[in-house]
Amino acid sequence: ANAAPLGLPTPPGGGGGGSTERARFIEAVAAARLGANLMDTEEGSAARPLLEGAVAVLVAGAGARDMDGAEALAIEALNRLGILAANREDQAASLALLQQALERYEPARRAVLARADALSAVGDVRRSRRQLSAGAGAESADREAAEEEAAAARVAADAAAVEEAHTLTCFYLAQAHGNDGDVRESARWCLRTMQRQLDRVGG
Repeated sequence: ANAAPLGLPTPPGGGGGGSTERARFIEAVAAARLGANLMDTEEGSAARPLLEGAVAVLVAGAGARDMDGAEALAIEALNRLGILAANREDQAASLALLQQALERYEPARRAVLARADALSAVGDVRRSRRQLSAGAGAESADREAAEEEAAAARVAADAAAVEEAHTLTCFYLAQAHGNDGDVRESARWCLRTMQRQLDRVGG
């Protein structure tokens, strides 16, 4: 249980501190992104161990505090492992991995919403403070406003990434059930995929 994932050494004494936890998570993010790149260049055999090593850390979420894109990346890594299992014709493993991706959606969506709420609360406090000290520290106020705008844009991008990853989960589930011979479930997930795509474009 004390072994560090993905080859990151465990410091003497167990290394249970928050900085080590954060470092392991950052390494998992890098491994997941490298695994995705390898898959996109048809290096699936090299991608698989990276994705598998990353998933346990990403899904646990330890060390993920305010890391942009972390929620969507966990879903994407599970999606990709599901694809690799399907490519090996291991339909049971593919369905199990995609089910895990499906189960990550609501927690991921809630995590992004919580970040948005926290960001809004901080913005409200800062705006109130700026109003009370109107005219003083204009440069600082402009800097704070720019930081808030950038942070809001990152959270919005994270929310969109979670939704996109979930839509892909639905699409892959349609394929996986089709490969498994379950036409009804395949059609159901195909319909859900199309509905989500229509909702995204306002159809």
